[in-house]
Amino acid sequence: MKIADSVFLLLISFLLTSCYNNALLKELADAGHAAAQYELGRRILTGTKGMPEKPAAAVPWLKLAADAGDNRAMAALALCHERGLGVAASADAARVWYRRAAENGNPNACLALVQMETRTSNLPGAVRWLQPLAEGSSTEAQLLCAKLCLKGFGGPNSPEKAVRYLRFAAMQGNAEACMLMSSCYAAGVGVPKNEALMLGWLANAALAGDEKAQQIIESVAEAEPSCP
Repeated sequence: MKIADSVFLLLISFLLTSCYNNALLKELADAGHAAAQYELGRRILTGTKGMPEKPAAAVPWLKLAADAGDNRAMAALALCHERGLGVAASADAARVWYRRAAENGNPNACLALVQMETRTSNLPGAVRWLQPLAEGSSTEAQLLCAKLCLKGFGGPNSPEKAVRYLRFAAMQGNAEACMLMSSCYAAGVGVPKNEALMLGWLANAALAGDEKAQQIIESVAEAEPSCP
């Protein structure tokens, strides 16, 4: 999809969300506009902007939008199946739609899948859906993904993956990530042992406010022999 097309779709979505004319929205939805179908379904599902709350009536509109490729509709449809809103509750159906939404770039669907996998103790599965979030700017996702990879739940090359995500979070100033980077260089986990880089990341952790890192630096300084 061209950038101009993406901007146009974002503009249309914004205008539809802001529109209080439900009759016009219904006309657009009937004409096959996926964004309008999603917005109409969302309003009926939640009972907002003058629409009565009727989950069973919302599901067909969400399904039409989802089948047309709207990842927001896919995620909303997944939520309906997960909570039994307008349809019979089904974790399997919810997972299918969350996966479709996640694979089509919906971050909320990724987060929902992480939560579902965690509840069933499928930590490798949780890592799989954390990774798209970690590739973005979410330091929380990067840190959690790194910790799971350090425990071996990231599949092949888990330590290297852990360092990759720790570096992402550390470069955004996350003190815990800096501290863990220091530990990786100290123990040679995912990277070769390197005392200079270990101390460098330790200093970064201290600058980011990690009190333990500051205490370690102070203890090292005190242990160093003074000049005669």
